[in-house]
Amino acid sequence: MTTMLPLRAEETAKPATVEIRAHNGRPMVFLDGRPDPLPAYSPRSWNKNAFPRQASRFYPYHLGMYLIGLPNGIDRDFNGTQFWNGDRISSEPQGVTAFPDRYASIEEPVQLIIAGDPDARLLLRFDIHEPRSWRALHRDQLFVTEDGATLDTPSLASDLYWDAAARYCRALIGYCESRPWGSHLIGYANFHRDEGCHEPVINGWLFDHSPLMTARWRAYLREKYATVEMLRAAYHDPALTFETIEVPKDKLRGPTPQVSQLLYWQAARENQPLRDYLLLQRDLFLQHNRQLFAAMHDATKRRVICVYDMFKQTMQGWNCGDFFDYNASRRLADPDLMSGSGSMDVASLYDLPGFDGLITPHDYQARGVGGVFEPEGIADSVVLHGKLFFCEMDTRTYVDHYNGYGKALDDREYAAVSWRNLATALTRGFNFYWMDLTSDWFSPAPIQQVIDRQVQVVKESAAWEHETVPGIAMILDDTAALETNGAGNYLNDAVMWEQKMGLARCGVPFRVYLLDDLKLPNFPRHRVFYFPNLFKVDDARLALLKQKVFRDGNVVVWGPGSGISDGTTIGAASVEKLTGFQCELLPVNFPHRTLIANFDHPLTKGLSADSVIGSPLAYGPLVFPRDGIELGLAWTKQGKSYRGLSLITFGRGAKAVAGATPLGAGDYAAVFTTAVPLPADLWRNLARYAGAHVYSTTNDILLADRTIVALHSLQSGPKRIDLPGTYTVYDVITGKLVAGKAHAITFNLHAPETRVFRLVKEK
Repeated sequence: MTTMLPLRAEETAKPATVEIRAHNGRPMVFLDGRPDPLPAYSPRSWNKNAFPRQASRFYPYHLGMYLIGLPNGIDRDFNGTQFWNGDRISSEPQGVTAFPDRYASIEEPVQLIIAGDPDARLLLRFDIHEPRSWRALHRDQLFVTEDGATLDTPSLASDLYWDAAARYCRALIGYCESRPWGSHLIGYANFHRDEGCHEPVINGWLFDHSPLMTARWRAYLREKYATVEMLRAAYHDPALTFETIEVPKDKLRGPTPQVSQLLYWQAARENQPLRDYLLLQRDLFLQHNRQLFAAMHDATKRRVICVYDMFKQTMQGWNCGDFFDYNASRRLADPDLMSGSGSMDVASLYDLPGFDGLITPHDYQARGVGGVFEPEGIADSVVLHGKLFFCEMDTRTYVDHYNGYGKALDDREYAAVSWRNLATALTRGFNFYWMDLTSDWFSPAPIQQVIDRQVQVVKESAAWEHETVPGIAMILDDTAALETNGAGNYLNDAVMWEQKMGLARCGVPFRVYLLDDLKLPNFPRHRVFYFPNLFKVDDARLALLKQKVFRDGNVVVWGPGSGISDGTTIGAASVEKLTGFQCELLPVNFPHRTLIANFDHPLTKGLSADSVIGSPLAYGPLVFPRDGIELGLAWTKQGKSYRGLSLITFGRGAKAVAGATPLGAGDYAAVFTTAVPLPADLWRNLARYAGAHVYSTTNDILLADRTIVALHSLQSGPKRIDLPGTYTVYDVITGKLVAGKAHAITFNLHAPETRVFRLVKEK
C-alpha cells in the first residue's frame, strides 16, 4: 500500500464548475462561468529527477492547466500501474515502482504543482495498456497472427480485456475524485491503448486468428447472412459452413508477384471476406469505445472534461510501423491502419456522454522547421461538432541528444516552429500544449522567453473571434477501405502527403473533415472541395453532395478513384454517376503521372513547363476522363494518349467565370485528376478559380482564419500577405501595431521564421 503524504489546506479548494461552450466561434472550457483557453504544460510528472525543475519554470506563467501522468514500472513492468495488477483492479493504489527515478505515487507530483501554483488546474493523463500480469493470466485473450504467433496485444474480440479497461478507468477516476486535491482536477485524458490504434496492424498484421476472434467472426457471419446458402453465394464457395469458416489470411502478405497484381480498388466479389472482417472490427471498435466513454462518464459524478487520443482519420494511409521502426524498410503494402483498427464511422460516437473531444500529438512526418503542424486526430471535424481538441506540441529542441522527430536545432528554429504551431491552433480553433518527454526541452532561457509571450497570446486569444474562412475542404470517407484491397499506400499519398505538400503551401487555408460532417447545418462555407477517397457512390451520398457541394460556383476536385465503386462492382459507370465525366477504365496497377499540357487555362496558367503530378506508386484500376477541357496528359502504359487532368463546367460554372452572376444549386466546376499529390501552384489556381481569397503566392506555409493570418518559411526575402478586406493589423508576437487601413501586409522574412498577425476589420 502506498503511503499518503500529509495534505495541505490549499489542496481542498472547491472544485470549479466545468462546462464546454462555444465562445467567439470556437469550443472553449468555461471554469466557474468564465471562458479559459487553457494554456497548458505536460511535464515528465512521473520522473522525480526531471519534474521539479521542469514544472517550476512554468509556475510563473500561471497556466490554465497542467497534465499529470501516473507513475509506472510497478512490479518491474513498464506498463504496470498501482491500480491494475492481474485481475485485481482497485481504487486503492498498491505496489511500488521498480524504477528509482519514478515517484512512488501520483500524490507527490500533484502536491508539488499545487505548492508551486496554488491555482493550478489539472488534467490526468493515462492509458489503458494492460499490465504484463494480466496478459500472463489471459494468454487466450491475445491476438494470434496467421503464422500462429501470439502477440502481446489483447484481441479486439476480448470482452474480458475491454471490461477490465473500463473498470480500470472507473477505479482510477474514483481514486482521484476521492482525494482532497481532486478539486484541482478539471478532467481526464485517456490515451487509449496505442492511441486508438491496433498494435498488430501497426506491425503489419491485419487478421486476428485467435480462437476468440474466430468465434466472433463466425457469429458475425451467421448474423449477417442468416443462411449458409447466402454465405456461400457471397463468398463464391459452395463448401463453406458457419461452423468451419476461418478468419481470412492477408493477401497483402503474399509473394511479391502476386501482391503487385492485386488491384487496389476491388469489387465485393474479390474482397468480401476483407470487407466483412473490417466491418466486424468497426463494430467491435465502436462497441468498446461506447463502453469506455460510459465508464469515464459514470465515474466522475460531476461535469469534467473527458478527452481521448484516438480517431486519427486525418492520418488515413499512415505507415506508422515502418516510419517509427528505424531499422524497418517501407513495406510493399501497409495494411490501412485506421480501418484495420476498426476506426470507421467514428462520427457516430461524437455526441455520446463521456466524449468531450480528442487529445493527440501532431503528425511526426514533416513536422520540423519548414514543415507543418498537422494534428494526428481529426481536429477540424471535432471542433465543428463543438468538441474540444488538444494538440500535444512535443516539439523537441537541441537539448535532446536524439536527432529526430523534427527537433529544433537552435533558438531561431524553435521560435519559428512553435509560433507556426500556435498559429495553426489559433486558426483551426483548437488548443495546443507544451510537453516535455525525453529531455528538458525548454530549459534554455531564449526558449523560455518565447514561451512567456506565447502563454500571453493564448490567454489573449479568448477574446479573439474565430471563424473559418472559405478556402479548401478535404473531405474524408473513413469507410473507404471497404472498396479496396486493404492497403494504405494510396491514402498515404492522397491524404497525408497532400496535406503537407500542395495544400499547406498554396496560400489558401484548408481544413480536413469527415464526409458525415457535410450533413451538419453549421458546415462552414468553402470554395474548393477535394475528395481523395470517396470511392463509393450511392444515391444518399449523391443527394448530400448536390445539396451541399455542387453549387454556388464551387470547384470540386475528384481523385483517381472517385466513385469507382457502387458498393458491389468496380467500373466506369459509377465514376460517371458521381463526377459527371465520361471515363475509360484500364484494369491494371500502374504508376500515375500527369504532365500539365495546357497552360492557357486559368487553372494551369503560371505553372512551370515541367509540372508533373504523381508518384512512383502503382495502383489501379486506372481511370481516365474522356471529356471536358484537357489540362494535362497522362503518362501511362504503352504511351497511350489519355487525359490526366480535365475540367467540366456545370450550370453557370465556377465563381471566377460567373463573376457577379447569381449562383446556386447546380452551378459548379469539377476537375478530375488521375494522379496525386497536386502541386501548390495548381491548388492556388483551383482556389482562385472557385472565388476563394488567395493570401500568398510564394508557396510558404500559410495559416488563416477571420482574425489571424500567419506565414512560416525557410526562404528569406520579401513576403506579401494579401488581405480579404481592409484591416488594422497587429503583430501577435510583439504585440505592436503594424498598420491601419491595410489591404496587404509586406515584410522581410529572415528564415527560419514565422510571422503571425491579428486582423481587426475596419468599419
